[in-house]
Amino acid sequence: MCVAIVAATFSIPVIAQIEPDVESALAAARAKATAGDAVAQFSLGAMLYYGTPDTARAIEWFRKAALQGYAAAEFQMGQLHDFGFGLVQDDAQALGWYRKAAAHGSAAGQRVVGDFYKHGRAVTADAVEAARWYRRGADGDDLRAQFELGQLYFDGTGVIRDYASAYVWFTLASGQTPLIDNRKQLIELRNIAAARMTPEQVADAARRVAAWKPQGTGQIR
Repeated sequence: MCVAIVAATFSIPVIAQIEPDVESALAAARAKATAGDAVAQFSLGAMLYYGTPDTARAIEWFRKAALQGYAAAEFQMGQLHDFGFGLVQDDAQALGWYRKAAAHGSAAGQRVVGDFYKHGRAVTADAVEAARWYRRGADGDDLRAQFELGQLYFDGTGVIRDYASAYVWFTLASGQTPLIDNRKQLIELRNIAAARMTPEQVADAARRVAAWKPQGTGQIR
């Protein structure tokens, strides 16, 4: 049984004429970015990418920030190569950037590396390795990683089948998904897992959920 976790896509209009306040923000970000501030470089790239038609310049700033090891920029570079947004679609390049983001603590990056191993993109498909990366992303509170890890425990793919762990991860994912239908489906999966557990196991899994806290997004060594 599988649930489609759908990310909403928003269409952001291109600004034909930059407003004075936007121009001021761009100037401030550009000054810091030019001085080498990675956060400013990423922010400037985002403003140009989503607010102007200057995609090439935006990608230059994303790349500068990524080369400094800024995880959000590394993840963005992965996305650009992954989907061919402004760059040639290239699975190997995408995975390379996602790995860098993951190593620098990006839970989303860790989850996407898991996706690549799950589907065999640019690497040999490996359910055990996928589970390892999903666990990292799930520990970092990435919703989709929590769902994916719960599914692996439910099915016994890449890990030993463990309905209690499936219960935990489905419950945590259901608590933060923004879509009502997805939340209902995750709760249904959790309840199916619970039906295959003893009352004592359910109570213990519920305690694990209550005690759970994200483990942070520190660098992976």
